Order: sequence, then structure tokens, then C-alpha cells
Amino acid sequence: MTIEATSIPIAVKEGLNMTRNGGRYVIVGHYTNTGEIIINPHLEINLKHIDIRFASIEECHKLALAIEKVGFDFYINVKPPIGRIGITQFEYRNRNKSGYFDGVRKATETYNKVTYLSFDPLKRLATILRQNVSSKVQIAYENEGYGYYFAGLIRHINIALLHLDFAGLDAPDWTIGNITSQLVWNVYIKAPSQGGICKVYNCQWQPEDEKYKIPGSYGYDSSLVANSEVKHNIPLTGDLVIFNSRNFHEVLPGIGERITISSFIGKMREEI
Repeated sequence: MTIEATSIPIAVKEGLNMTRNGGRYVIVGHYTNTGEIIINPHLEINLKHIDIRFASIEECHKLALAIEKVGFDFYINVKPPIGRIGITQFEYRNRNKSGYFDGVRKATETYNKVTYLSFDPLKRLATILRQNVSSKVQIAYENEGYGYYFAGLIRHINIALLHLDFAGLDAPDWTIGNITSQLVWNVYIKAPSQGGICKVYNCQWQPEDEKYKIPGSYGYDSSLVANSEVKHNIPLTGDLVIFNSRNFHEVLPGIGERITISSFIGKMREEI
């Protein structure tokens, strides 16, 4: 494994050349803009089958230890069980907004306590997005004095039913319900030794799909995606995975712990 931590652009190219065929390359020195270099993606990355990670194994190990000290709470009446550190708007979709935003401060304090002992995936990703996508990237904010949403949910998921995530469906009366598109990002802090695959289907939610919803559950009947193309994402510690969360997806059972930090990226309408 090669680790680049110099903050010198040319060192990134040198690190690629130093990495063996099939090796792993972790870049941690360039979360601010230090300049540009020329890289041949075919010769220096694809031909050598180099695995480029968002976070190093050591960073994730330290983060996993910090998470273990805090411990998980488990969702009530969610089967199979899902542990979490943090708070989600989905839990409050049919409740008063104030309850959610009252919990955001505590959730943020806990998140900062965990990431202080290693690294902050949310901050790292936000920096990358601001430098490469838009300087306007920021945490979502609810008007009427409620404040900022929580981002950076830490979850212990060994299995998840077929579902989707889309604020336009789950939060129509909240500011985030005004998004025009939505992605989900996941950083694998701890990957199972076997299994734990996330299956993402080429099937985006439409209102008529609600007839497939399993009563009393967040999940949908698998017949909905029976004829859809599917991509399999194998969890690897340190990987960052981003996909359209409106696409139906599920997590298959795994052997060992599967711990992620995740949140959503939404594009707001221009007039909002």
C-alpha cells in the first residue's frame, strides 16, 4: 500500500509509479487545492489495477475504535435491526420538525467527538466537492429558525431491505423536499469479511411504485426490481461509494461488522 501525505502535486504521480500492480493507493495530502499535474489514467491507474481509497485502513481503524466507545442506538421497530449514531429526518417525517432539530445539536456533538479521534469523512468530502463541483456546497438549512440539518450518520447495517431514499418523497414539507436530484454517499469504516454487498438496481422510484411497499415496513417487495439491471458494490474498508439514492437498493447479509458513515447530496432548485 502507498500513502501520499505530502500536499505536493507531483508526489501524487510519483506515488502512482511507486505502487505495485494491484496495489492500493491512499491519498490524504490533497484536501486543499495545491495545483495540477498531468496523469495518464490508463498507464498509471487502470493498467496497474490500482485501488485508490478515500481513507486509509489506519484512519478507519481509529474511527472504528472511537465509534465502539460511543456505541450504537438501534432504531425502534425496524427489522432487521439497524444501529446508528446520529439522527435522520426520516425518523421525524410524520412528526414535528422541532423534535428533529432539537436532536441535531446533540447528534453533531457526538459525531465531532467520534471523528476528533481520527478524521472527519464529511469535512473531507465537502472539501473535495467545493473544489471540484461547486463552492456553494454546504449543509442543508431549514428556514423559520430551525437551523442546519444533521449530516454524517454512522450506521451498523448487516442487512437492509429493498428501499430507496428521496427527500421529495420523505420530506415534501421540509426544505430538503425541494431538491431536484439526490445522491447518497457511503464511506466504509469497517467492512465484513464476507458478503454485505449493496445491490443497486437500475430502477428509480416512481409514485406508482408505492403499491409494492411492504405494510408496516420501510421496505418494498422484491418483485418490483425482478427484471431490472443490478450493480453489486462489494464493501471495502476506506472506500467511498456514491450513487443515485432514488434507485432502489438493498444490503445483503454479511459475516462480520459492516459500519458506514453516510449522508445525502441534493441539488436544490435555483429559486430556493
